[in-house]
Amino acid sequence: MRLPELFHIGWVVRDCAAAQEELSRRLGAGPFRSAGDESRFDQALVYGKPTPFSLKIAFGVLGGVLIELLEPLDDRSPHAEFLAERGEGMHHLAYLVDDFDDRLAAARGSDLLIDGTGPGNPVRWVYLDGNATRGTVVELLERTPAAETLFGDFLALTGG
Repeated sequence: MRLPELFHIGWVVRDCAAAQEELSRRLGAGPFRSAGDESRFDQALVYGKPTPFSLKIAFGVLGGVLIELLEPLDDRSPHAEFLAERGEGMHHLAYLVDDFDDRLAAARGSDLLIDGTGPGNPVRWVYLDGNATRGTVVELLERTPAAETLFGDFLALTGG
């Protein structure tokens, strides 16, 4: 599966505000824009089972690349599991794709870590388990006018 240009790198952190401050101070990252105090994912399936979870999310720029900071707000998400097992760090590579249905069909051979294609999601998205990609989770987001609107402020951070 040939992927388009990278949309963002997802980074799991213990404290979103502290990570923004440290990345800004140490590496010159920023500016950052928050997705709000809490992003709730009530319609997501985690390994095929309904599993609502919440995250604090912020997007920023690091060396011209959009990064997404993800702070788990409960213990139900794969992000919380990642944090408990590995600590803070890079969690996934994300791509906005035009041909989402075709890519999802091709990816069905892989385990879906998170399935965010349900009717309650403003943008259809999935996390592909990292077993097929040497441990790195791949996120596919459907590129639609709604996605462009939702992610427009974050895309503007990189001029994209």
